[in-house]
Amino acid sequence: MTVSPSPTRRQIAAEFHSPDSACRWMCSINGPHRLVVPQPRELNFRHRGTRLANVAIGTIEYATPVQIDIADLTHSYSISLPLQGAQSFELPGDAFGSDAGVAAIISPNQPLHLRMDEHCQKRLVRLSRQALEGKLSQLLKRELPRPVIFDPRMPMSGTVREWWRMVANLQEMLDAEGSLCDLPEVWSNFENSLITSLLYTQPHNYSSELLDRQQGRPAYLARLEALFRESLDRPLGLADLERAAGVSRERLYRDFHTHYGVSPIAHFRQLRFEQVRQRLERAAPRESVSSIAMDCGFQQLGRFSQEYKARFGELPSETLKRSSSITIPGQPRLQ
Repeated sequence: MTVSPSPTRRQIAAEFHSPDSACRWMCSINGPHRLVVPQPRELNFRHRGTRLANVAIGTIEYATPVQIDIADLTHSYSISLPLQGAQSFELPGDAFGSDAGVAAIISPNQPLHLRMDEHCQKRLVRLSRQALEGKLSQLLKRELPRPVIFDPRMPMSGTVREWWRMVANLQEMLDAEGSLCDLPEVWSNFENSLITSLLYTQPHNYSSELLDRQQGRPAYLARLEALFRESLDRPLGLADLERAAGVSRERLYRDFHTHYGVSPIAHFRQLRFEQVRQRLERAAPRESVSSIAMDCGFQQLGRFSQEYKARFGELPSETLKRSSSITIPGQPRLQ
C-alpha cells in the first residue's frame, strides 16, 4: 500500500487481502462503516486513484461479494459507477440496483446497506460536503437550512452521461505526471465545474429553487414547492399558501398559471398523486394501496382510484402489481 504526496495531490494505490485492513482503509476515505465478507479468503481489495483538495476520484474492487453498512457519510457525497459487475443499495424506503447503466449517489444523513458482486469494479468519486453545499449556497445566494439530498439513482443518459465523461477525463489528468491539475488556479476551475454541473444535472431537494433562479421565476415559488413536498400527508389551503408566499391570492393564481399551467391547489394535488405512484412502484411487501394513499393525504379511496386511473392510465392496484420491489416469500402484499 502506498500513498505518494505531491504539493497539490495524493496518488493512492492500496491493495489488501484482509477484511479488517480494507475496512480501515475505506473508513479513511468515506468515513465509518461495517464491511462483511462472506468469503474472506477470496478478498483482493484494490483501490487506485487521486485525492486533490475537495475531490477524490479512483476505481475500487473487492473481487468477492461484499456487504457494506454505512450509518451516515457525514462529511462527503459518495458517487459510484460500476465499470464491470453490479451493486445494489438499500436505503430507508427505497432499494435499487446499479450497473454500467445506472450510477448511484449517496448523500449525508442517509443510512444504507450496499452489496457488491464479485465482478464489481467501480469508479468512485468523493466530494466534500462542505464544498458542495458552499457552492450551492453561493448559487442560491443564501444559507442552506438543510443538507443537500440527491436522488440516489443516476441513469446513464443525457447530462448524467456527460458528467461521468468529465469525471473520466479528470481521472486521466490526475493520474498523469506533470498534470495541469497541479496548478491551483486550473484545478479550482475543474473542481468548480465538477460540483456545479452535478448540482444542475442530478435532481436534489434544492433543484426547483436552483432552476427557478436560472430561469427567472419568482423566488417564492421555490419556497412553496418545498412546502408542498413537506406537506404531502396533510391538507394545505390557499390561506396557508398566501402566508408562506407573502403575495396576494391574485398574484398566486397568475404566477401558477404562468409557470405550471394550473392553480396552486391543482398543482399540489398532482404532486400528491406523483408521490403515491412513486411509493407504489417502490412498495415494501406489506404495504397496500389504501395505506399508501392515506399516508399521502387521500381519504376518499374510491374517488382516488378513479382519478389515479385518469391521470396514469391504470388503477393503483395495477401499479402495485408491477412494482419492482422484492417480495419476501410467504408474505403476500395486502390489497
